[in-house]
Amino acid sequence: MGKLTANQRYLFDLCGYVILRNVIPSDHVTAAQTAISGNLRRFKERTGEMRESTLAFQGDGVKGRLDCGTVLNWDKPYCDVFRKFLVIPQVIPVMNELCGKGYRLDHLPVAIIQYKNAEGSDLHGGNVNESGQWMPYLSYDCRYGKISCNLLNVAIPLDKTESGDGGFVILPGSHKANFPIPPEIAECDKLEENNYLLNLALNPGDVLIFTEAATHGAFPWRGASESRRTVFYRFCPPNFAYGRGYFEKNAELAKELTEQQSVVLQPPFVPKLNRLHLEDDGSVGSTMRSEDKSDYDKHVFDSDFY
Repeated sequence: MGKLTANQRYLFDLCGYVILRNVIPSDHVTAAQTAISGNLRRFKERTGEMRESTLAFQGDGVKGRLDCGTVLNWDKPYCDVFRKFLVIPQVIPVMNELCGKGYRLDHLPVAIIQYKNAEGSDLHGGNVNESGQWMPYLSYDCRYGKISCNLLNVAIPLDKTESGDGGFVILPGSHKANFPIPPEIAECDKLEENNYLLNLALNPGDVLIFTEAATHGAFPWRGASESRRTVFYRFCPPNFAYGRGYFEKNAELAKELTEQQSVVLQPPFVPKLNRLHLEDDGSVGSTMRSEDKSDYDKHVFDSDFY
């Protein structure tokens, strides 16, 4: 699988998401499920003020969603599969197209668990905030045939979800919205009339990629399985940053990873400053400055880079 097909590209531009079907090997899915089961003590339940406030997303009002953001640092072998998810071969060319070569992991990955009737997640994200102001740090753009996403989410579902089961929902096309979302839509007051939110059908092995500029959330879990487990990885273009967890975590972590995995943990800076990147085939490439330019900058700034 290479870059997006013409159909996928059109629909991503139109709707704000794409699903890559059956690209995660079944043994990797099983390893991730096993790892989560073996590390339940590391998950934090959302309680009190952290609970979702919108009635449609509250679930039974008792069980909160469970979150864990340390999957890359779990003991071996549990961490291994989540590190592999950093560089899924079929995802790399899509990321290069949507974020640009040299794309980087921004937020620390987070695994979530929703048990039956547990809360979901209020609608969030979007092209504009509640005041109608454009949010550049989440923005989506397409100019001269080139898509650019300032924050892109790669979601890996570990349980089967049918439409209507709850779990992830998205408001297609909202990544291009120019007006704040009306409260009646944001709060889903009239669920029986809700024909705008999509509750996507996803299978273990699929990868869901969506721009954070699209308004999205999660309904309480009501599917056939005991729980809904998903791992989220968020990426930025090479010279862009939203989160700051990489300052404390990624430098040490990179020492334990493969070369391909460590490439996506680089801090933000423009590609022309000797940035490594992943080619579409997964090999490591780079954009190197000339020796003359490097020597000149060293003399002028007393540093390898300005």
